[in-house]
Amino acid sequence: MLRDGSDVTIIANGTLTHRAMKAAEILAADGIEARVLNMASVRPIDEEAIIAAAKETGAIVTCEEHTIFGGLGSAVAEVVTENAPVLMKRLGVPGIFPPTGSANFLLDEFGMSPEGIAMTATGLIKRKS
Repeated sequence: MLRDGSDVTIIANGTLTHRAMKAAEILAADGIEARVLNMASVRPIDEEAIIAAAKETGAIVTCEEHTIFGGLGSAVAEVVTENAPVLMKRLGVPGIFPPTGSANFLLDEFGMSPEGIAMTATGLIKRKS
């Protein structure tokens, strides 16, 4: 766990971990406490941390810099649905052929800027209430 929080959990890996931390700072400025988990490994995955996060925050956003199918978000969803079902949103490339551009452009294009991650987390919190 990189940051503790009780309102929502952001689970990221790779370069998106830094953006997840920035998103948590944005959320904190609005009074929202986001837990941030760095999921350095998808297999094996830290089931205990995911289950605790689901039970303690009630909402999870995953962030990965590739397709949302068959990666971090899918692995987290498997753990969550089998152990502690909560609202969840997977951020990544949504199963389409992405446009050409820089890495930063593509991450921003698919909602993985710190602001985009924060907005997604805020939306889940609203749905949770």
